[in-house]
Amino acid sequence: MVKQNENCKVQVVLFVEGDTDEVLFKALIDYYKGISMTELNPCKICNLRGVTRYTSKLIAKLQNELIPDSRKGGYKIQTVCCSYDTDIFEVRNPLMVNWDSLRKTVKRMGINDFIQLGIRSSIEDWILCDMEGICRYLKLKSVPKSLKGNDGNAKLNDLYGKVRRAYLKGYQTKELIAALDMAVIRNKNKDALKDLEAALNVNNY
Repeated sequence: MVKQNENCKVQVVLFVEGDTDEVLFKALIDYYKGISMTELNPCKICNLRGVTRYTSKLIAKLQNELIPDSRKGGYKIQTVCCSYDTDIFEVRNPLMVNWDSLRKTVKRMGINDFIQLGIRSSIEDWILCDMEGICRYLKLKSVPKSLKGNDGNAKLNDLYGKVRRAYLKGYQTKELIAALDMAVIRNKNKDALKDLEAALNVNNY
């Protein structure tokens, strides 16, 4: 078990599975900083670039990089939060990641809290929570009542298609996400975000 100074500041490590998720969560945490009446606990976002790497890469990343860096910076990693799109587990292999085993391994490393943050069904579905913001960004005059597609990615492509553009995932979503109302995203996904907000010390009530 890693020994750390119990009096040092606590840190949250948020693991995400892709570039789009990284962009959105950075924007969400900036939003929290603006609304919270209490100072947020420091948060490190770590992009694993693939949900399967929750098994192969997360532990090595903690052991070899994140825990040593936190000790040097005078922090103790208090919470590990794993964000993931639920669609890949629903459609493919629900046992792709052994969450119980991962939780136990993280606990043995001296990290007290382990959070699973399931994004239903994908990060694009969360982006679509602010349809008005997307339409403003695309300069659409009205918000469509419905969109074609079986998932968030397809629906965003349908929306972009109305202005003869293609929705591009990853870091190319920065301008789009900057145009979104994070209050809308947060309020429509409060249940999923509540444990992360508690770990970050978000308080705007």
